Amino acid sequence: MIRLFLTFLLLVSIAFGGECRISDVVWNGDHEMADEADAANLVGMPCEGLNGPVWKNTSRKIQERYENGGFLAASLVGELLENPADSSEATNTAVLLLELNRGSAWVWGPAENMDSTGTKPEVFRKLTGMEVGSYVSPRDLERANYKLARVGYFEEVGKPRMYRDAYRNRIIPVFNMRAAAMSEAEALLTYSSETDLWEGNVNVSLYNILGTARDLQLEGYTAADSRRLEGSYKEPWIFGSAWNVIARGYFDEDSSTREAYGEVGISRDIGFDFSIGVFVGIGDNEKTSSLELTYTSLDRFALPRSGTKFYGLASWNFSRPDSLDHYLKVRGSLVRYVPVYANWITRFSGAAGGIFAPDADLDRQDLFALGGMNDFRGMDYRFLRSRAYGYTEFALLWQDGYDLSIEGFYMPGLYRAPRPDHGWKREQEYGLAFTQYRKNWSVNFYYALRNGESYLDGIVGVGVKTLF
Repeated sequence: MIRLFLTFLLLVSIAFGGECRISDVVWNGDHEMADEADAANLVGMPCEGLNGPVWKNTSRKIQERYENGGFLAASLVGELLENPADSSEATNTAVLLLELNRGSAWVWGPAENMDSTGTKPEVFRKLTGMEVGSYVSPRDLERANYKLARVGYFEEVGKPRMYRDAYRNRIIPVFNMRAAAMSEAEALLTYSSETDLWEGNVNVSLYNILGTARDLQLEGYTAADSRRLEGSYKEPWIFGSAWNVIARGYFDEDSSTREAYGEVGISRDIGFDFSIGVFVGIGDNEKTSSLELTYTSLDRFALPRSGTKFYGLASWNFSRPDSLDHYLKVRGSLVRYVPVYANWITRFSGAAGGIFAPDADLDRQDLFALGGMNDFRGMDYRFLRSRAYGYTEFALLWQDGYDLSIEGFYMPGLYRAPRPDHGWKREQEYGLAFTQYRKNWSVNFYYALRNGESYLDGIVGVGVKTLF
């Protein structure tokens, strides 16, 4: 009754006095320091602002923090009280009393799926990245759904939902994912009119083998005087842990060098977007240890429309049998998709790499092999070797759902010229790319030019891919 009477007096003073503003915020009940920091911006706000956007945004921010910490029923109530320290007749001030009711805490139960994924239930639960027994977070449910959509194993047919366990304070996350045809076989043929060189590339990728999240990838490349074969295999969650075992390697041969290399390592996901890996490797004339970091927040696996992807690798190369040289090899890449309007999308990307060994005597195969669809598109595949490079790319894309993508790209860059040349060389590349999907088949085409070449001297690439 006393509080109601003080509130009535406050309203009367507002009606017959000057403008009322909030002079202080007082908390009642349990709360955290972060709540006080968020509510500090309410000081000085007009009293009638409790119906305005500042109050709504602040209260929503505080409630969402608790909701994403397991307290799904959290609520915040604000009440204005007369400021007993205010004796001014010209202005009125009020104290804002905030009361937080957290309610009961909830934890995640085992994830379920409403559709048929062709994946074992325990494998599906691990792929979500949601830990049974951890505090419920609606934000994590959304992030897990994005993760399942972009891993490529499934296609989303409905939004995820939360269901309450009838007997315990548990929430069951339920997804609507259907098995997707994600394994692929692809053949790509390119021709450079400038060098009169034909190149062929074949890629076979088996994903989620027998619904176990095991992946196997093989890729082969051949040209007139060079060939390359590489592959990788992932064995997930060894001994029931969160770690995966990855084995990968390659065999590379051209007119002057021949090299075989293999490495094995462990990797794991960190949260929903990051993954980290540690590897050791051995080649014909080197031993390496590597650290790999990946961040992926793309919205989907095929033809992404928004999100970011980052990849970084640092590799320490030990001395070869005939040398005491050691060197650090670092490379990284970043891709960012930004929707513009309707079907229009922009892609910003960049990459850089360097070998840090000022006095080391490097062999040709130690250098970065540049050229092809993965870096400098206007060059033939593995066109040159360099100890340092960097480029940026801007692309404008038009996408029609999952069926069609047309893009124009421009890519300026630099690379360290190989011997006998010295210094940095500029590179500018540009072109067009086209991808058309028809059910489980796709055809892609690209045309790329470099450094002011004649429009008839570019690289033409035509590829065909099937999903199964």
